[in-house]
Amino acid sequence: MSQHIMLNALLGLAVCLAAAWGITLFGNRRLRLTLKHQQDKEQRMQSFMASLSHHLRTPLNGIMGYAEYIHSSSQEPMVHFTSKIILENSLEMLHLVNGMLDLNKIKEGQLQLTLSEFDVYDLLESIRQLHQARATRLNVQLHISTNQRTTLKMKADPYRLRQVLHNLADNAITYNRPKGEVSLQLFHDDANNTMTFTVADTGLGIAHDMQERLFNHQPALAAEFPAKNKVGVGLGLTLSHQLVALMGGKLDYRTELGVGSSFYFTLPMQPPSAVRP
Repeated sequence: MSQHIMLNALLGLAVCLAAAWGITLFGNRRLRLTLKHQQDKEQRMQSFMASLSHHLRTPLNGIMGYAEYIHSSSQEPMVHFTSKIILENSLEMLHLVNGMLDLNKIKEGQLQLTLSEFDVYDLLESIRQLHQARATRLNVQLHISTNQRTTLKMKADPYRLRQVLHNLADNAITYNRPKGEVSLQLFHDDANNTMTFTVADTGLGIAHDMQERLFNHQPALAAEFPAKNKVGVGLGLTLSHQLVALMGGKLDYRTELGVGSSFYFTLPMQPPSAVRP
């Protein structure tokens, strides 16, 4: 009787183990299929985004070329004004398209930095000049603040650094208030040989419920900001955050409702591989 019970128990255990093994195999197979489906879906999306970005840039470059030609050659006030609007909006769309393409490259690990030596203050001055006309038109004061007294050379990717500062300055001007102020700040730390970049504004600040999503691109996020005709703030900040990380820093911010916001990051003056013992 006891042997019969033991056999039944062993048989039951074997059945349970076989069932568990079968469930595990089925679960693993289903998990692999789900992961493969997700990877295929992401690959198709990345290919689509890359193709879309490429095909959008060609006609945009054509529109910008003709708009720039009309703007520079026509003396008719209305034509001059209209062509300028076309040029500015086309340039904004091109920035968005380039941002989409760059985010896709970062996700695939294909975006490489091109290091070169450049003057830090000259780069920031070029950002100020680029945005000065728009800041004046929106009645926003734009200036540079720095603790450096001599020319400072930095080795990094000037194009990507300019891209980050452009995005931050663009947002700071757009989401400011009339008679507001935007400060492009440089702080050189002699002891650590680092440079801290800060773009500060006197805008309305960022609501707490939006702060967690600032560096995660969400198309609907821009609509929640108090600025008209502005699209792509989520994309610009997401891209800037990832570009700064790629350069060895971390983009962070301080904000206070009704007072303003500051976005800042610190980079080494020389990348680790370029430092000599």
